[in-house]
Amino acid sequence: MFQKKQKIEDLILGVLSNGAENTKSLIEKIKLLRKNTSKQAIYKSLKNLKENEVIIHSKEQVALSSVWLKRLSDFVEKTRLKYQTENSPSVNFIGLKQGEKISYTFKNFEATDMFWAHAFDVLSDITPLTSPIFLYNPHEWFLLARTESETYLFNRLAKIGKKLFLLAGNKTALDLYVSKYFDGKITNYFTTDTKIFQKQNYYVNIFDDFLIEVWLDPKVSEAIDQFYKNIKDFDGAAKKKLLEIIKQTGRNKLVINRNKRKADTRRISKRRSLGFANPPSRKIVSQNRVRICIERFPALSILGKLCASHRGA
Repeated sequence: MFQKKQKIEDLILGVLSNGAENTKSLIEKIKLLRKNTSKQAIYKSLKNLKENEVIIHSKEQVALSSVWLKRLSDFVEKTRLKYQTENSPSVNFIGLKQGEKISYTFKNFEATDMFWAHAFDVLSDITPLTSPIFLYNPHEWFLLARTESETYLFNRLAKIGKKLFLLAGNKTALDLYVSKYFDGKITNYFTTDTKIFQKQNYYVNIFDDFLIEVWLDPKVSEAIDQFYKNIKDFDGAAKKKLLEIIKQTGRNKLVINRNKRKADTRRISKRRSLGFANPPSRKIVSQNRVRICIERFPALSILGKLCASHRGA
């Protein structure tokens, strides 16, 4: 999901997702999105899409085919159901039982990021809407390196009303710069200069009783940290430098674990101390699970405070 030169066909579909377009207008928009693209190349792509019944093109108007959209919708739904019923935890980590975990290793940041985004999206869907997502990143460089992809994930959460709290482990100029991408209501951003973890390559995401832990390559992570310390203003040159850093190869590890049984046991044992005369509401249960997951990692106590301060908000 890192920024690459997109295919003309993908750009055409992206533009048409907002509605039908006049051919000339469509060509101009594609040329703006993809520099140095010829009109002939765009017409060739339009022809390929038409032959594959992806678009309809007549009387200087271009639109997505209704039949293709329905086929695509059917494919997505069937695939989603297949993956949710797949027994292998290597592809379906939501099947992890309490206390279980699964580990993945990747040779580059791009592969790590693609799977990470996939896991993030899946866990966002399957965990209760009332259970906030808590993230810790040493630096929220994702918003700088791949703004479109990262804001897509955040905007998707905003649409369904699922709250997100992100804590960045530094307070450099660039750490503060990305705060503009958060609305402060659904998506929330915090920075701290307190050292949360010993290693600057450790990231953690908390989804109810699921945790995604990531250890990015130490050398590349060190380069990112130095980038943040040295760069004060983010412009085109700075983005180019950051992209060069994260495209380097290295060993990256991602672990997904689940602690539902322990969370439930701790939650039940604390019901009286929390003043629950009756079974707690689903909202409180979800928030308690998040807090209990955080309690497993003392260094995440600051996230626990965020959880408590925003409970019921």
